[in-house]
Amino acid sequence: MNRKPYYVALLVLGALLLLVGGFFAMFEHKDVTETVAAKGEARYNRFFALELILQRLDVPVIALTTLDRQQMPLRPGDTLVLGDDVARIDVEDATRIATWVHSGGHLLLSPGLVQTAVHTPLFEALQLLDPKPAEYACSVIHVMDTAADKDANEIESCGRRFRLVPAAAVDAAIGDAQDGYLFARTRMGKGAVSLLVNMNALSRNALKRTAAQQFGWRLLAPNMGRGQVYLVYALDGISFLKMLLRDGWPALLALTLVLAGWMAMRSARLGPLIPAPAMHRRALLEHVQAAGEFLYRRDGGRSLHSLACQTVLVRLRRRDPACAMLNGDALYTRLAERSELDAAQIAQAFQSPANAQAFRACIITLARLRSRP
Repeated sequence: MNRKPYYVALLVLGALLLLVGGFFAMFEHKDVTETVAAKGEARYNRFFALELILQRLDVPVIALTTLDRQQMPLRPGDTLVLGDDVARIDVEDATRIATWVHSGGHLLLSPGLVQTAVHTPLFEALQLLDPKPAEYACSVIHVMDTAADKDANEIESCGRRFRLVPAAAVDAAIGDAQDGYLFARTRMGKGAVSLLVNMNALSRNALKRTAAQQFGWRLLAPNMGRGQVYLVYALDGISFLKMLLRDGWPALLALTLVLAGWMAMRSARLGPLIPAPAMHRRALLEHVQAAGEFLYRRDGGRSLHSLACQTVLVRLRRRDPACAMLNGDALYTRLAERSELDAAQIAQAFQSPANAQAFRACIITLARLRSRP
C-alpha cells in the first residue's frame, strides 16, 4: 500500500498549523483612532460640538442662521452667541438685541476688526467699543487638571486686541484698559455683554481640550441655567434676486445691451428695398429662369433665340397682316418703321448670336419689338 499521499497531506497540514500558530503568537490587537473629515451639520456649523455638549448637560440650546423674532424670541435670562460677522445685522435687529441685553440678556460675540465694527448698527446701539486701535497679542489659558496632559490643559487665544469706552465697567477680562483686551465682560443694565477676540475656543474640534471646555463654560456662565441658549453660527443674507438687483445691475445692464445687439444682428430686416414677387409667382419665375438656363447651356442659346424670333414674327403678322409677305431687308425696314429702331440693329437681332453678350443684345431688341403695339 502506497502511503506517500498521506505523508504529503500530513506535511501540508503541519505547515498550515505552524503558520497559524506563528500569526497568533506575533499578532497584537491595537485600537487606532483616525480623524476623518466632518460630515453633515458638523461641516458648516462651527458650534455643532458646543451644541451637543450643552444638550448632554440638559441645557436648552438651539442653533440658528437667522435673527427672526419667530425663531428667536429673546427673553430676559437667555444667552445669544453670535458667530458671524456683526456687520450683517441691520438696524432693527441691532436695536432689538441692545434692548434685550439691558433687560437681562447675555450677548457673546467677537468684534472682529475694531475700525470696521465700531460703525456697525449693533455696536452703535451697544456703545461699547473704543475706535482707537490696539496691538496684536496672544494669551495662554491654563486649567489645573493633573489627569490630563499639558496640551489639553491649555489653549492659546490670539488676535488683535480691542478697547472699550472708558465708561464701561469690566467684570472679567483678559488684558487691560491700557493695552486692550482679548476678552472682556461688561454689565449693561440687567444684562451683560462678553466680547472675545475670536470664537476659535468654542468652535469645532477646539472643545476636545479640557481648557477650552472650562473656558467656554465660564464664557456662558452669566445666564447659564436661566434661559435658552441661541447659537447663531451664520446669518442668512438677502435673497439672490434682491442681491442681484442691488449689486449686479451693471452686469445686468451690459448683458441686456449685448443681448439686444445680438438680436438686432440675427433678426430679419424690417422690409426689403424692392418689393419681392408674390409668393404664388415666385416658384413660376424660378422655374422659367431654370428652364431658360438649361436651354441656353444645351445649344448656346440658339433654340431660345429662334423661339424669340418666331414669337415676334407671329405677333407682327397678327397685328399687321401686310407683313406676312415680307422677308429679309423689307421685313426689317417695316419693323424699323413700327418700332422706331435702327433697321441694322433689327437685322442683327434676327441673326444667330455668336456668344452670350450677342445673345443678350438680340433678346433685348426682340423684347422691344414684341412690346410695340
